[in-house]
Order: sequence, then structure tokens, then C-alpha cells
Amino acid sequence: MSNSNETPAFHTFTLIRGDICEPYISALEQAADGDDSALMELVKSDSNLSQVLEDEGCNLHDGREQCEKNDSSLLLVGLTPLNDTGERVRTFGDGKVRNRLGRYPWGDGNPLSYLRTWSGNPPDSKQDVMILIDKLDEGLFEKSRGHERFENGPFGRLHGILDHDETVLLEKLLSAGLFKVRADEPLDGGVADIMRHLKIVVRSAARQGMGLLHFSH
Repeated sequence: MSNSNETPAFHTFTLIRGDICEPYISALEQAADGDDSALMELVKSDSNLSQVLEDEGCNLHDGREQCEKNDSSLLLVGLTPLNDTGERVRTFGDGKVRNRLGRYPWGDGNPLSYLRTWSGNPPDSKQDVMILIDKLDEGLFEKSRGHERFENGPFGRLHGILDHDETVLLEKLLSAGLFKVRADEPLDGGVADIMRHLKIVVRSAARQGMGLLHFSH
């Protein structure tokens, strides 16, 4: 929660590679524990990953110690999606949606904080939409990963991440309206407004075969 005299952080939801999220995260964590074999193998077997890292001055073919960037930076850079010509895929470009979700007029300015406080799963729901919302909001935090290396970076704060399958599922749940709204929410229509704009972002990721990263700066 920001102090009253501080401007809340701006929250961004950006497209990432949804195919290597978990193995890449796991490889970075193993490297931090002294075993970078999985990281080296992943980099050598994935030309796009190798390219985006080398473009940032990090050749990891010979191990993690060859790059001085912290894990937070490596995570953000490494999951940058490339198109068929090797160019970076432009992230979701709807300025209205970006601004609406960027600094929500409640609490700490985080739209997912509002959802987690004033929304939830419908009674007897077979799917738990809030598990995905929680993961997108705090899945890279210390309490989730056991360390703060992803959470804290020089460019901002990484919150959470969804792979491609999770963006597909979340888009399905949001489109079906499988969430409830607390009757006492402070902003009239706030939950519905956030869910509507979040669905646009999630749909963009799902339909392009991408995952989604939430960070603030």
C-alpha cells in the first residue's frame, strides 16, 4: 500500500512466451542454488531464448555466472516473445485498456487487489477463477517462490505470471462470467469493469498463444 503522499505504482499486463514460463523459472531458481545445467540446456535448445538474452548482453551457454543481470531482469528479458522473423512481438496496444488497469482508483492502485478483495467464485463453482487471479497478482512474490529474486528488480516489481494454458482458461472463465461480486463493493460496477478490461488483455494473450506477466513500476 502506498503512502497517501505517494503516487501509486502503474500496473502493466504484458504478453510473454507462454510455452517456457515454468521450465525457465525453475531453471533460474536451480542456477541460483548452484546448478545451472537446466538453464544452459534450455538456452542451447531454444534459439529465441538465446537470441533475446544475447541481445541484452547475456550469453548463458557457458553458465549463469556469464551474466551479471539479476534474476528479475533475466526473467523479464527471457520471456520476451519473438515473431517468425526474430522481431519482438509488440505487447497489447490498447491504450484505453492499459490506462484503465494501470492505476486503479482504489487502495494501492492495483486492479487485482480490488478483485481479490471484492470478488470471488460463485457458489458451487467447479472452476476457481480466483486461483488464477491470485497467481497473476502474487505468483512471483517471496511468499509464493520462497525468495524475492523475481519480485524485486531495477525496473519495477514483478507480481505474477500465467502460462498459455492458464490464459486460455482465464479467458474462458471471464467470458462465462464465472465470478461473483460482493454487494458492498465500494466502487459501483468496479469488479465488472476490471474483469471486462482484464478479459481483453487475457484474450489477446490466449489467442496469440502467449502467456501473461503482471508487473508494476
